Formats: sequence, structure tokens, C-alpha cells
Amino acid sequence: MKVFSLIKENFQAQIDHGITLVSFLTSECETCQKQLPILEELADEVRHQATLVQVDIEQEGELASTYGVTNTPTLMLFKDGYQVETLIGFQNKENLKQAILRYSGMGDTC
Repeated sequence: MKVFSLIKENFQAQIDHGITLVSFLTSECETCQKQLPILEELADEVRHQATLVQVDIEQEGELASTYGVTNTPTLMLFKDGYQVETLIGFQNKENLKQAILRYSGMGDTC
């Protein structure tokens, strides 16, 4: 499963149901590029618990501004449309997985 891009028009629909991890990034950010393979691995591991999407803030600046994103990467976790956690900077896979599991009610299992 690949992390997929999200555009403003369907953003709210995407985050309205279940757990969604949104990665706000830019193509010029080296740290963001290091984060992408981890997100792709994670997407496979948590495919039944969460959806992972990415937003390029250079293309979706208004959306990034709406959520106060000023640094990249910024990862936001949404549950049923509500922002429940924000992580700024590079995150390892285990930290991201644990955050998803905390809100999905799955404990330590996937």
C-alpha cells in the first residue's frame, strides 16, 4: 500500500471516518524525503486500522495554513474528523504506529 496524495477538495471527506494520519511535507525537504519510506512501510502495517495520506504544502498552502503547519514534516492524526495529535519533525515508524494504535483502540497489535 502506498501513501497517497490528498487534495483540498476531498480532505474533509478523507479524515471524517476512522483514523487518518496526514503527513504535511514538501518535495524540497530532505527530512520529508527520509520520512516517506517509513510512511509507506507503516501504511502496509496499519492498513486495517488507519489511512495514511500526504499533503504537499507547496501545492496546498491554504490547507496547511488552516491547520497551522509551519514546519515540515508535520504529521497530524485525525479520528473521525477531529485532530487528536500532532507530531513535528522526523518520526520513527514505531512512534507513529503507537500513536495510531492509541486512537484506534487496538492496543499494541496490528
